[in-house]
Parts: sequence; C-alpha cells; structure tokens
Amino acid sequence: MTGDFDHNREEERALIERFENSLKANLDLFFDEEELEDIIRYYFDTQKFKKSLKASKIALERFPFSIEIKLMYGQCLIFNDELEEGLEVLENINNLSPNNEEIILALSNGLLLNGSVKEAIQLLEDFLPMAEDKAEIYYSLGNFYRAENNTEKAISHYKDAVKLKINHEDALFQLAMITEEEGSFDEILEFYQEFIDQDPYSAEAWYNLGVVYNRLGRFEEAINAYDYALIINDSFASAYFNMGNALMNTQQYEKATEAYLNTIDSEGANSENCCYLAAAFEKLDQMDKAFTYFKKSAKMDPEYDDAWFGLGMCMLKKDKFFEAIHYFKKALKLSSVNANYWVGLADAEYHLGNLQASSEAYEEAINLEPGLMETYVNLSIIYFDQNRFEEAIDVLKEGIDELPEDAELYYRLVVYLIKTGKYKEAFSYLENALTLDFERHEILYELMPEVKHQKAIYKIIAQYKEGL
Repeated sequence: MTGDFDHNREEERALIERFENSLKANLDLFFDEEELEDIIRYYFDTQKFKKSLKASKIALERFPFSIEIKLMYGQCLIFNDELEEGLEVLENINNLSPNNEEIILALSNGLLLNGSVKEAIQLLEDFLPMAEDKAEIYYSLGNFYRAENNTEKAISHYKDAVKLKINHEDALFQLAMITEEEGSFDEILEFYQEFIDQDPYSAEAWYNLGVVYNRLGRFEEAINAYDYALIINDSFASAYFNMGNALMNTQQYEKATEAYLNTIDSEGANSENCCYLAAAFEKLDQMDKAFTYFKKSAKMDPEYDDAWFGLGMCMLKKDKFFEAIHYFKKALKLSSVNANYWVGLADAEYHLGNLQASSEAYEEAINLEPGLMETYVNLSIIYFDQNRFEEAIDVLKEGIDELPEDAELYYRLVVYLIKTGKYKEAFSYLENALTLDFERHEILYELMPEVKHQKAIYKIIAQYKEGL
C-alpha cells in the first residue's frame, strides 16, 4: 500500500512539473482531460488558487463542453474572490446538469460565501430528497445553520449526518466544537452513547466517542474509548492515530510511538503518520529515529512544512546549526506565517552568533503570535548583549502586556532596569514578581549575582519572605 502511495505521489509530481515546464517554455504540450482535472485539483487542494484558476482556464479552452472542468473553473473563480462570475458559471452548469450533487454543493458554498445563506439553505433543503449522499447534504446544512447562529438546527443536521455515516469526521468535529463552545457536553455524549447502547460492538461508535473526549481535552477517557474500538477492530488506523495524539497530549510518548507504528502497519506509511511518529521519537530524545521519519515524511510530501520543521529541530538539538537553518528555511518557504518556525530559525542563528538575523526572526515570531514567552526572553537577551538596553526593556514590557502572569518576565525586567539605573521602576516590578511567584526570585541572582549585595533589593525580598 505504501509503495502505491509513493508511486502516485511521484506520478502527480511528474505531471505538475511537466505542466509548469510547458508554461515556462510556452510549449503547447498535450494534456488529456483527466490530467488537466488532476492538475487543477492539485493546485486547489494545496490552496494555490491563482494557479488553479490559470490551469482551469487552459483546460476550459481545450475542453469547453466538460461539465467537470466548468465546475472546477467556477469554484476557482470563487476562491479567487471573483464571486459573481463564479456563481454565474455554477448556475449555468446547474441548469445544464440539474440535480448534480457536486454542482449543488459547490453552488450552495458559493452562495454562502456571497452572504446569501438563506438561499443556500433553501437550495440544499429542496435537493435533499434527491441526494444520493444525504449525509453530506446534512453536514453542509449544519454548516450553513451555524453561519446563521442557529446552533439548535446545526446540531440537529450534524447528528443526522452522523446517523447516516457514523464515521463522518467533519460532522463529528463540528459537534465537538459546538460542545466546547456551548458547554452541551452531556447532550453530545449521550448522543454517541446511544450508538454504543444499540451496538456495543461498533468500533466506529467507540471511535466517535473518543473523538469527542479528545476534543474536550479529556484524553484518558479518549484513550479508553479508542482502546475499545481497537479491541473490536485491531486494524482501525484512525483509532490508532488518534490514540497516538491523545497519548502525546498526556506525555505518554513511548506508548504514542507504538500507536503511530500500528497506524502505519494498518494503513501504510504516509507523510502525516510518519511526521507524527517522528515527533514522538523527538520527545523521547531519540533523534536518529526522529530524523529518519521526518525525512521519510518530507520525501513523501515535499510540501509538508511540519516535516521540514521537525528536521530542523532534530539538527538544532544535535547542535548542527547550519543544517538546522537549512531545514527551518525550507519550512518557512512553505509556511511563512508559523511563529514556531521563526523561533526555531532564531535559535539556530543565535547559536552561530548571527545576532542580527536571530533578532529579526524573533521579531517576526512576536508579530505573528504574541504570547510566546521564550521569544520575549530571548530577544531581550540579544538586545541586552548588544547594549540596546531600552529595546531590551521595551520587549519585556511588551511580553508582560501579553503574559501578565509570567513572573520570569518581571524578574528579568528588574535586572535590566537596575542595569540602566532605573531603581524606582525596578523595585515596583520586583514587588509584582515576588507577588506572582516568590520562589522564582533566584532568577535575579543567576542573571546578576551582585544583586545579593544590594541592600534595598535584599530588604524587599526579605519582607516578602517573612510575609509568606
């Protein structure tokens, strides 16, 4: 199975490469209808919507009567913010091929994006009696009622989708989301319990129960539910995979590796399960195994940014900083909006003494995701080492605004304020720090041993100690 997967990936990459080379060289190479559909779908699935639109226009010129290509063209227009034109294309082919489920779903989604929610709902409800895959229609109706803030009807339609297709992952996920938002835990859990009561040997029912527990953060209960599913069906790949995730969340990394290996045995290796297995090995500090599986993941899907990031983390932990930078940059090329990737790059650059590059990467991480404590701490250290004291202080104050309960930021700020002679302000922040977490005042002595000999600071600390 894994071999087939690799083979399909290679064929897909070869097809895309041939298509892109033909565009670059302005060659009119022949692509049959199915190949062009695959090309459009590839760009669409990887969210390269401009390329998908360009490919669909080329395909439509060559196969102007293909309903499938017109459908994809309409969807590409919508996802490139050409809503009116896209809806017009979809409405036209809906008239040409009425009651086509794919067209109805695409048209209803287009109407939703256009703000015509009631019209989208009416279209689906009128089509429902004729639908072959009623579960999918119910699921879409659930989404549309959620957009209308009609939670009751949304839950009802998601439940209808699950009743028809017990392993409808998207409907299960939405039910779990609503459970979390609305606090309707008992109602949703009772719904899944009904399936188990009707058929205690339904692996899917136990699996679904695990999905809800997992979403609610009740990981031990999720693990138990997945375990029941696997007792009934020991080749249930999704149950192994989700169990692995729950085990990771409870820091049971050894068991998680076992669950992910069972996933691979059940469904074959793919970029996702290899990446997750690698992450479990990384948590166990088994870097060679982690690197092997991250590499396998990246080879299977060169656009899977998590795998490249994982390779960077392995190199970072092995003090191979040049190699780490190479992999982090690959991850960032694929996803430049992930703050963790910038933090990884910043750490590697710092260890090589590239302080300017490191500080720029930390700044990017803070802009993307304020609230990562290590970014404020590390960036302040770089600024301070460069005698950029005011900037170091500003960064920590920014961090405190985002993380007002984190005592370490206060203690570090106290040291920087003392270094710059701002004693009154330093004492104020010290009192806040001691109130938040007295035990961590040792950070002061680590960063600035001479603090022990400053009577004013020693007196403040002693007073708080007595109070405790």
